[in-house]
Amino acid sequence: MFNYETVHTITDWYDGARKGVADLNGKPHYYENHWNEGEQYWSELYLLQPLDAETFALAIEGWEIWLRWERAFKEGKTTQETHPALPKDRKRHNELEKILAGRLVISPETSIRAAGEFIYGRPTKVKWRVVENSIKLGSY
Repeated sequence: MFNYETVHTITDWYDGARKGVADLNGKPHYYENHWNEGEQYWSELYLLQPLDAETFALAIEGWEIWLRWERAFKEGKTTQETHPALPKDRKRHNELEKILAGRLVISPETSIRAAGEFIYGRPTKVKWRVVENSIKLGSY
């Protein structure tokens, strides 16, 4: 039996969550889903990478910046042109983006391959079914 776990962030969306941070076995992981070019569909499988506490905290800080922007946008207090951060948060957003680009990565040696079933809402949840650990990205 698999339990639903917390989705902390969704940083890439296209017909569903494609990248972000979610728990697996109660611990934060970066997840990525890829488009299968040959078959022309989104794979049901995701690659998950365990996160250390510092990277997780930085990812959550970046997500909170985006949530502030989203709230202001929905309330008509900002425009699409400011996306994804309010002017007061822009500098920190840019700093976090650079830091996280080097930290939110999939490692073939330590990644986990899993099917994900997302339940979207506030909060969003996911149920993972682990397929295998430590895969080679080329076989994905």
